[in-house]
Amino acid sequence: MSLFSKKQPAAPHQIHIHFAQPMTVRLRQQHEQEIIEQLLPQFKASGRLTASGTAIDDQEEPVSSDICCEVDCPNLDKLVEGLRASLVANGIARGSWIEVDGQRSGLGTSEYVLLRTRLAEESDSDLEATVLALHRALGDGAIGWHEDVYFRFDGPVFVFNGDSAAAITEALGAELPKHPLMRRAELLTVTTS
Repeated sequence: MSLFSKKQPAAPHQIHIHFAQPMTVRLRQQHEQEIIEQLLPQFKASGRLTASGTAIDDQEEPVSSDICCEVDCPNLDKLVEGLRASLVANGIARGSWIEVDGQRSGLGTSEYVLLRTRLAEESDSDLEATVLALHRALGDGAIGWHEDVYFRFDGPVFVFNGDSAAAITEALGAELPKHPLMRRAELLTVTTS
């Protein structure tokens, strides 16, 4: 053994985040970028994505997403604490989890509601104003907020989240009849395990 042997670098930590919520590929990639480019540097950490994906159901709707990365950092506990806080602040759904070096723990409290607009054959020129009215009906974030939109065969689907799917559904359900564009729209609560 050499008297001046080099200390071997520590192996990178493996982090896997499971989002138990509908999320477009675009939004998942935004989360990936924010984790790698913004969050990790705050904790003097570096990392790289090793895998990611979005699960799609039979109706071609997103149901969950996963992000996996390798991370080198001086203080793993602080990094994970910051990552958890950031995910919860951004509304990660109940039933989601984070796994760090094989140790999994749950996180998330938000609940989700989908608004299937059924606007495949209609003009959506008034849709922006309608969505703003729906946002106001949610108390501009007090009850919930519009998080994402994706498209399925019968038109755009808006994703709303907040602390209570029931409260979101009640507020949106009271507002929808005021908008002729939404006469065929459907509200659907997303259940997460």
